[in-house]
Amino acid sequence: MANINLLPWREEAREKQKRDFIGVLALVFLVTCLIVFITLSFIEVVTDEQRARNAYLQSEISFLDSQIAEITKIKQRKKDIERRTKIILDLQQSRNLPTHVLDELVRVVPPGIYLSSIEKKGSLLWIEGRSESNNNVANMMRKVKTSHYLNDPSMQSIVSHNENLRQLQKFRLRVTIFDDQLQNDKTLGGQK
Repeated sequence: MANINLLPWREEAREKQKRDFIGVLALVFLVTCLIVFITLSFIEVVTDEQRARNAYLQSEISFLDSQIAEITKIKQRKKDIERRTKIILDLQQSRNLPTHVLDELVRVVPPGIYLSSIEKKGSLLWIEGRSESNNNVANMMRKVKTSHYLNDPSMQSIVSHNENLRQLQKFRLRVTIFDDQLQNDKTLGGQK
């Protein structure tokens, strides 16, 4: 006799296929969720590491900024010190200028010239005096041109004047104090 299966085997097969499909679907869902979780965790770890690096870089940048600010202050102080030092050196070099100028005047004033006043205004020297002759004044101007400290003589006025039986010419002369000689003195002073 033949076996006849009267049970609804096709429906059971369909149910089994449905259960298998749902199980596979659940397994795929779980695996996908696991992969997404692992990926998100990895991205979070990488993001945290990058944030840590950024924080480190920010701290280093702020440290370097503070050092740059300090260096800027030091450079400003250095410029101030150099400026003050230059002023002091200029004062040191120019303190002997009156002595040099007077010494040079003694060398350039020939006999027969009598100086009555000497006035310094900036780098100009105004000389007033009397001369026995115009040649003496001309000789003095020639000597001023060859002087180390005096330069550029310019006659402002010369007037004949009788004084105690002697005829003297009253003159006014403008002379420039030669700054290059001071610069040479500074250079020589720096080389010593």
